[in-house]
Amino acid sequence: MQQCSVVIDKIEFKRIILHLEGRLVNFKGKKTKLYFRCEESQTSIVPQHYDVEGDHFRVTMNVLSVNNESPMVSGNYYLTVEDDKQQKYHATLSERFEGELNMEPDNPANVRIHRNQGHYFHGFSILDLDTEEYILRIRAAIPPKQDFYMKRNFRAWKAKRKKHLHEIKGFVFVSLFNFFNKVVKKKGNKILFASGSRAEIGGNEEFIYKRMIERGLDKQFKFRFDFKANITEKRGIFKKIRFAYLLATSDIILIDDYYPDIYQVNFAKGVKIIQVWHACGAFKALGLERMDKPGAPPLNTRVHKCYTAVPVSSEHSLRHHAEAFGIDESKFYPVGIPRTDIFFDEEYKKNMVEQLHETFPQTKTAKKVYMYAPTFRGDNAVNAYFPFDRIDLKKWGKKLKEEGSLLLIKMHPFVREKVQIPEEYKDYIIDAASYREVNDLLFIVDVLITDYSSIIYEFSLLRRPMYFYAFDRNMYVSTRDFYETYEDIVPGKIIKNFDELLDTIGKDDYSKEALDAFIRKNFTYTDGKATDRVIDQIILGKDPE
Repeated sequence: MQQCSVVIDKIEFKRIILHLEGRLVNFKGKKTKLYFRCEESQTSIVPQHYDVEGDHFRVTMNVLSVNNESPMVSGNYYLTVEDDKQQKYHATLSERFEGELNMEPDNPANVRIHRNQGHYFHGFSILDLDTEEYILRIRAAIPPKQDFYMKRNFRAWKAKRKKHLHEIKGFVFVSLFNFFNKVVKKKGNKILFASGSRAEIGGNEEFIYKRMIERGLDKQFKFRFDFKANITEKRGIFKKIRFAYLLATSDIILIDDYYPDIYQVNFAKGVKIIQVWHACGAFKALGLERMDKPGAPPLNTRVHKCYTAVPVSSEHSLRHHAEAFGIDESKFYPVGIPRTDIFFDEEYKKNMVEQLHETFPQTKTAKKVYMYAPTFRGDNAVNAYFPFDRIDLKKWGKKLKEEGSLLLIKMHPFVREKVQIPEEYKDYIIDAASYREVNDLLFIVDVLITDYSSIIYEFSLLRRPMYFYAFDRNMYVSTRDFYETYEDIVPGKIIKNFDELLDTIGKDDYSKEALDAFIRKNFTYTDGKATDRVIDQIILGKDPE
C-alpha cells in the first residue's frame, strides 16, 4: 500500500492572509480535514478556507482573526492533515517549491507587524530542523483589549482629568450604558437606526427603514433614530445620555459606517448589531488590511468586533470585509446592498432624472454630462484634503464649452475646501458637493471620472464608461493600498496626467466586456431585491429561499 503524504508547493502571505497550495499524495477516496496544530499548547487552529480539487489543496487563513476573531498566539504550528481514520500527517515541502524559508522580514512566506516592543505580531514559515516538516512560527505580543468598563483607578483619572478627559467621558458613557442595559427589560421589538456620519437617515438605512414601513413591519417593531453629522461632532450631555439609553435598550442596531461609541460597550447576548456599510464592493484596503500602513488599527482593536451581521454585494466582497474587520466570515451575508435597488427600478430612475433636471437645468441640454468624483487624501475626516492643483478647471471648462457638455464635480464629504470654478465656465462646471445622495446623481451622468472611490460599483450597474485619473497611484498604494492590485480592480482606462485625461474622456475608449466581468465578480444579485433580502435574512432571521 502506498504511503500517504502532504506536500506544499507554494507559501505566500498577502497582507495578513496566509495562502498555501499543495497536494495530498495517495489520499484518493479518503475524507480529510486540515488544521494547524500547536505542540506547545496542544491547541488546533482551523483555517477559514480549505479547498480540495482532486489531489490539489488550497488554504487561506487570516492570522489576525482565525483564533475566535483574535490573532493566533505564540507557538509553533504544524500544518496537519487528518484522514477519516484519524491518521495524522504533517506537511513537508515538495520538489516544486521555489525559494527558501527563513525568518527574514521581506520573505513573502512571512508576515511582520510591529507596533512597538510590547505590541507586535510575527509569522514565519520555517522547517523543523529534525523532520523537515513545515512550521508556521508565531511570535506575538498583543496587549489585552482596552475596555472602558474594566476596573481602573478613578482617583488617578481625577488627578489628571485634563489629560484623561476622553477616558473619563468613555467611562461615564459605558457606565450609563451598563446601567440602562441592566435595569430596562428588552422586549425584542426595538430597532435603532444610528449613524455617526449623517445628520439624518439616508443611504442603506433609509432604504431598509422605508421598505419595512411599506411591508407593514412598523406594527411589529418600534423604530428609534439617532444621528450626528460626523464623528468629530460632540454631543451635549443630554444627547449623550439619550444615546447610551437607546443603545443599551435596543434589540437590533443598524449603523452605516465606522462608529467609535459603538465599540466601547459590551452588548447583551441576542442583540443584533448590523453594519450596513456605506461603501459597496472590495476596493480600498480597510482596517486590518492596512497593518503596515499609516492609520492602521492596533492588533488588540475592539473596532468592528461587535457586529453580528454585515450585508455585502458578493462572495468576493465578503472575504475583503472579513479580513478588514477581523470577524468571522459567517457573519457576512452576500445578499446585496440595499441602495443599489434603485438601479433596477425604472420608475424611480425616470422620476429622479426629472427631479435632477430641475435641480441642474443645464443637464437637460448638455451633449454629455461628465462627473468627476475623486476620493479624499489623508487618513480620516480630520485631515482629509484633495490636491486641487492636479485639475485645471480653465482647460476643462474650455473643452466643455467647445463640446457643449457639462461637468458635475462631487468631492468626498470629508473634503471641506470648496471647488473654485472659473467665473467664465460656471455654466459648464457645477459643484455638486451639497447634493448628498451621489447614487441619485449617477442617473444623469454619461461618463464617470474617478480615482479610488467605491462609487465605481454602483455606476457599473448603469453600464456606462468610466475613466480613472490616478495621478498619485504609487503614493496612494504606499499609504493606503487596495484589496487587489489597482489594474485588476478597475474596469476602465487608467490615466496619469491631466492633459491625457482631457484627450481620452471624449473618445468612448472603454471595454464593455471588462465592465460585464466587473459586475459578475462584484454582484451576486442584480435583481433590485437586496433590501428585502436584508430584512428577511438578517433582521427577521428567515432562511433564504
